[in-house]
Amino acid sequence: MRAGQSPDPDRPLAGRRVLVTRSAGQSGGLVERLRARGAEVVEVPMVQIAAPDDPRPLQDALRTLGAGDWLLLTSANAVHAVADAAVGLPETLSLASAGPATTEAIRSRFPSRAVAAEATGAHGSEGLARALALVNVRGARMLFPVSDRSPAALAGILRARGARVDVVVAYRTAVPEGVGEQLRAALEGGLDVVTFASPSAVEVFARLGGAGCAVPAVVIGPSAASAARAAGFTIAAIASAASGDGLAAAVERHLAGTPGNR
Repeated sequence: MRAGQSPDPDRPLAGRRVLVTRSAGQSGGLVERLRARGAEVVEVPMVQIAAPDDPRPLQDALRTLGAGDWLLLTSANAVHAVADAAVGLPETLSLASAGPATTEAIRSRFPSRAVAAEATGAHGSEGLARALALVNVRGARMLFPVSDRSPAALAGILRARGARVDVVVAYRTAVPEGVGEQLRAALEGGLDVVTFASPSAVEVFARLGGAGCAVPAVVIGPSAASAARAAGFTIAAIASAASGDGLAAAVERHLAGTPGNR
């Protein structure tokens, strides 16, 4: 048996301690999947999602959407924010998704709507930019709902291709109360790996004293990976799919054959 490998093939992560930095409602079943594989999961959400300070810009932008327009959705959070703010979306509106997790949220909140363009391979804004490269966006109006911390780089790419992109804050990312104490306790207890699903989670983790810690990171997507490297993390694995399944598989792939840290 290799070092760090569980003797139970059905619970290969038994004895391993994994820090999940996303809330249970946003983790896409990650916590359940890791526990089913035997891991001890410590949940310390780094951010919580809140409504924007002023909801009117999003509401007004949604009301003006019409035939031939696009709605760019790069996260499940954006989908939920739009669904909560919209009275209804025009049937002729084209929806673009940044990957499987976002598409799953679209199907949940807008079950009758098809996705006109979806990122494959690379997910997130980068993947969606590639998917939309197959579409003639010149002159098209695109609404891009983002978080208050999003760099919205996708908007610049599409504007360079001739699109008219309206960027509007759809939700805020806030730091949960008491998260600093929870993080310190998790680190003191020993960890085998920490998971990150967004650059915001990495930034809060680093700001609260976790920057440069020796715990390897498993992340979703290039933006989270870039933020983790900048914060001094060693990237153990990048999920091949932007979903709870993909992240859990990446954790298991990394921990197979590695010794425990406790």
